[in-house]
Amino acid sequence: MENKDITLRFRVTADERAVIEKKAQTAGLVLSEYVRRMALGQDVRERISPELRQVVIGVANNLNQLTRHAHTGQLDASSIEAILEQLKRALQ
Repeated sequence: MENKDITLRFRVTADERAVIEKKAQTAGLVLSEYVRRMALGQDVRERISPELRQVVIGVANNLNQLTRHAHTGQLDASSIEAILEQLKRALQ
């Protein structure tokens, strides 16, 4: 890995800095690494919280069960509504 020995400086407003810092934090990166990746056009993805990940895994498992029930003709509309409600709460 190359030594990063050159410093770039640029001006932003306080609001812009807050937004950039929040995006870096959401991506799980320090500010300089986030800005560097964005400027170089590299992929930067948001990380989801462990809590949301568990909810999504649970919803996916429930959807798999519903799919199996649908294939056997035993689809339960109330189960679908419960899963949709759980997903809505998790995404708020």
